[in-house]
Amino acid sequence: MREVESRLLRTVVRALRAPKAPAPGSHVLVAVSGGPDSTALLAALAALAPAHGLRVTAGHVDHGLRGAESAREAREVAALAARLGTAALVRRVTLAAGANLEARARRARYRALLAMAAEAGADVVATGHTADDQAETLLLRLVRGAGRRGLGGMRPRRGRLWRPLLEATRTDVRRFLADRGLPFAVDRTNADLSRTRNRIRRVLLPFMAADLNPRVVPALAALAARLRDEDALLETLAAARLAALRTREGRLRAEVAAEPAALARRVVRAWLEHGTRAGVAAVHVERVLALAAGRTRGAVAVPGPARVVREGDVLVRRRGRQATPEPFALPIAPGDVVVHPRGAWRLSLSPPRPRRPGEERAADAAHALFDADLVPGGLVVRSPMAGDRVRLLGGGTKKLQDVLVDAKVPRERRPGVPVLVADGDVLWVAGLVRGAGAAVGPGTRRVVEAAFERAE
Repeated sequence: MREVESRLLRTVVRALRAPKAPAPGSHVLVAVSGGPDSTALLAALAALAPAHGLRVTAGHVDHGLRGAESAREAREVAALAARLGTAALVRRVTLAAGANLEARARRARYRALLAMAAEAGADVVATGHTADDQAETLLLRLVRGAGRRGLGGMRPRRGRLWRPLLEATRTDVRRFLADRGLPFAVDRTNADLSRTRNRIRRVLLPFMAADLNPRVVPALAALAARLRDEDALLETLAAARLAALRTREGRLRAEVAAEPAALARRVVRAWLEHGTRAGVAAVHVERVLALAAGRTRGAVAVPGPARVVREGDVLVRRRGRQATPEPFALPIAPGDVVVHPRGAWRLSLSPPRPRRPGEERAADAAHALFDADLVPGGLVVRSPMAGDRVRLLGGGTKKLQDVLVDAKVPRERRPGVPVLVADGDVLWVAGLVRGAGAAVGPGTRRVVEAAFERAE
């Protein structure tokens, strides 16, 4: 058969002309297990390489899980590469017995392939995933509750990985191999129906093809492609909205909850994923959105480990699953400065100075004035304590807890609020309310000025 008549070759030619395809002069490492798909991919690229200015090397990873059978496949891949006129690299990896063997083997395989690519100076690692693999992936993710991003399946290009056969079916592969008389290995583990993907491959998809749609594989692969295109558009829109909704400090405005739901979810996911490699799941996104909308309160645990809390009109991501308040008690006297143990704020008392004409109260909540001759000894700046009450300048008392709530101080910040006390009497809740102790009156001649500066 002439190459131009092969559907599989036409598929690879389209992949070579697609965006992000290897450029002429590239060196491609083809991941070859010895099975039909990777064998066909190696043969197709070897045939097309001269016309497209590519250099091709076969790369085989021997997991050593099937003894002599694995060793024989490694030798057969090397022989195939020689027959096709390409170089070959073989690398063996060792895997310990235990749980998740299949997933661990896959991760080890990709690590080995990337290492071989670096060794060979290859720009790209090509894998033989087909439309059938794409259909299986879509169904597997569908039953696990994936969203549009997950249902887009495998991307034709992701980093250094390239999948040129995603539009080819296994039927195309087998016909290509038969026409050229190319041998291939059969992995007997593919018949193991205890594996979920094998049940989808051998039971679910054949049933769907027989009873629902004989072209179910191309249909699902085309659906995945459309979903990838839509996902890319939504990602662009979400990036623009995230830029508008994120503050300079990296916090997210709670108004994200008013965005269209599809966009809001992506904005929150992008915000959560920034700066972390941990996987953010749909449940994390929904809980953060509920927090933004005011449907829930408290903290939302997210990967990191971290938590998201709402502080006023913004969402803040903090380290750790729970806040770890550290009580503090810092002695102070006129002329001193104290700093929060973690540097969140500083509080200073001026030395006694003459009272200025008309000076009765401080200019703002970040400052307070005290009669220097009435300021008691034993001053301490400490964290709030249960049972604290403030004697108000206008008369009466108020629970410190109510002061913090009324001022809308976020729950997580309350343990860090500095309280100036003497013998249990609250003189000042810094930045919030002045107590009645050492008040400036008509007879005040000298004052001590307190100043509160927040570091963040």
